[in-house]
Amino acid sequence: MRFSLPSRESTLAGFILVVRLTLGAMFISSSLPKIRLPYAFLSDVYGYELVGPKMGVLVAMTMPWLELFVGVCLVGGVFVGGALLASIAMGAMFTFVLASALYRRLDISCGCFSSGGGKISYVTLIRAIVITALSAAAYGGTILLAPRQWLAPARGASSVGLRQTQRPGPLCVPHDVS
Repeated sequence: MRFSLPSRESTLAGFILVVRLTLGAMFISSSLPKIRLPYAFLSDVYGYELVGPKMGVLVAMTMPWLELFVGVCLVGGVFVGGALLASIAMGAMFTFVLASALYRRLDISCGCFSSGGGKISYVTLIRAIVITALSAAAYGGTILLAPRQWLAPARGASSVGLRQTQRPGPLCVPHDVS
């Protein structure tokens, strides 16, 4: 009996699935306490000293719902590309906010998974960097696994308006061949 190794595509698809489910579960679990206790999360947002009162309310009211939406999309496998892009953006924002607070030596609660949770540290910064990197890797993987239909015309079909000796390309302008 001979066993074969999985193909690159199946390995990449498995990696994307694991990352997708992990990130989705993480975003869902981090959003629920913020949705239940919005004022506690608002206090955490103000603790970073980066936004004013109106922007702080906007961030505290939208961020948990965005996290929940992205998490549900990732777990459900719906709008995966967009959800991973949003995950990259949120991870980059979390990284910037945490790095800024650590640089300014703020002794504040992270506000990541629960109100009044642990203080920010370099571990939370590394976690934000890992979230961003995993999201970017999974997004890159979805691009690599995307169908290649747009790369070349179908076999046997000639491009309309092109001479048989011409190949379609960025500099090739179709013209009428009569």
